[in-house]
Amino acid sequence: MILILIFIFILNVVAIALTYHCLSNMDQKEKVIFIAVGIAIIYALTSVAYWISTKDVAVKEVSETSKNLITFLFVPINALIVLPLIAKSYNKYKTEKLGLDKLRNRGILLGIILIIVLAWECSYFKDIQDNIIMQLEQTSKKQENTGADVTNNIENQITNELENNMEQNVIENKVQF
Repeated sequence: MILILIFIFILNVVAIALTYHCLSNMDQKEKVIFIAVGIAIIYALTSVAYWISTKDVAVKEVSETSKNLITFLFVPINALIVLPLIAKSYNKYKTEKLGLDKLRNRGILLGIILIIVLAWECSYFKDIQDNIIMQLEQTSKKQENTGADVTNNIENQITNELENNMEQNVIENKVQF
């Protein structure tokens, strides 16, 4: 688990650093605002994708920890896919090297790419949740079987004891005759 958290932290640092680097001609305050708003939007979109994937799944069975882990893992991945490119295009627009129409077209293209990625993630999230539920069901069946095995073992022991007692009684009765 710690390895996954370290990986998520590294992904976040890389996404933020890459986006920060792509905003090279802007002042510090604008960079921070751009990154914060971008990450917030990506987080919201990833959360919506996760929410959509949970509509048909028994959410009660999926823990809050797995939800947070899935969401926080995919937020920096999605940010790496689109934020640096949007930042670079926005930076060019601010320095007047790129027109508003080209910025809009790039934004639309990156939005389409992000929607495709989110749609794929939505089905992936659903598969993850289905696997978690399947594992929980298998675990509960094993526990039920274990309970049934204990009951069967007790019944077998009782049956064996009765049979042994009956055999001993038969032997003792034969000896007495």
